[in-house]
Amino acid sequence: MGVFASRRRRARFNTDSVDATRTFSQMSGTISKKRESVYFDTPSGRNDKAYSMNGTKRGKVLIFNQVSFEDPSYEERDGTHQDVKRLFNVLPRLGFSKEDITVYEDYSYSEINRIAVKLEYDEDLKQADCLMVFILTHGEEGDRLMAQDDSYNLHKFLENFTPTSLNSMAGKPKLFFIQACRGRKLDRGVLLRTTLIQADCGRDMVDSHSEVYIHPEFADLLVVMSSHHGHQSFRNESGSWFIQEFCNVIESCESLKTTSIYDILTETNNGVSQRISNSDGDRNKKKQIPSFYSTLTKKLCFGPVN
Repeated sequence: MGVFASRRRRARFNTDSVDATRTFSQMSGTISKKRESVYFDTPSGRNDKAYSMNGTKRGKVLIFNQVSFEDPSYEERDGTHQDVKRLFNVLPRLGFSKEDITVYEDYSYSEINRIAVKLEYDEDLKQADCLMVFILTHGEEGDRLMAQDDSYNLHKFLENFTPTSLNSMAGKPKLFFIQACRGRKLDRGVLLRTTLIQADCGRDMVDSHSEVYIHPEFADLLVVMSSHHGHQSFRNESGSWFIQEFCNVIESCESLKTTSIYDILTETNNGVSQRISNSDGDRNKKKQIPSFYSTLTKKLCFGPVN
């Protein structure tokens, strides 16, 4: 009887709880103050099916290319300049102007972070559709990335791009592409046999109207990793598997106006998955698969900028 009574009380108040052992007030010892009511302008409506890509600029591209490192245990990243060259030539197909693609080579962590913070004062971003950030470097487990002088946490770095830190990009897609190892594991691959599977599918429908609304702070992010969690990423004198296949897909795409970023990434995954390493020792005849996680809230396609 007591169990059912508890459920009835819960239903009456209809409040949401979190899966944490302690509440935030218990952890801090104080009750946090209510955040001041502030809203940020965004070009896409709450229930729009796709992100607005009609700005006067497609956006900015930041490429952090780490070639050499102060720590001698990290080898020079041969071939990474081929990735940069390819990106510089291919990204204009997505509507980016070459003048808006900036390469930062061998920057320290403080310099990388300073570049991210300074975006808050970039007036061009107010008219931009999206923002792309590429980080080409060595990496370790726990999504730690190497700057020229030290390592840093990817997810801490992403905090520079939330609406409260970067007002001009509120509600707009911010895309991060990370070419780096994520650990020491190697993908040996498995053997598969093709069979036919059939399944039904459906789709949800929602109403559409415009309003001021509360939006998650970490929404509208797409983080693409060159390998699966804990695994290594391959690169040679021609560039990295991940960046080269990503560029291959963009170059071969017939209609970028109707091709979503998920379609591009799925094709990239397929391209990388078909490669096999040619190396010495344990790294020979190994595989790689990129992965990504998304908090995008709408479909994202790259049509031509008018």
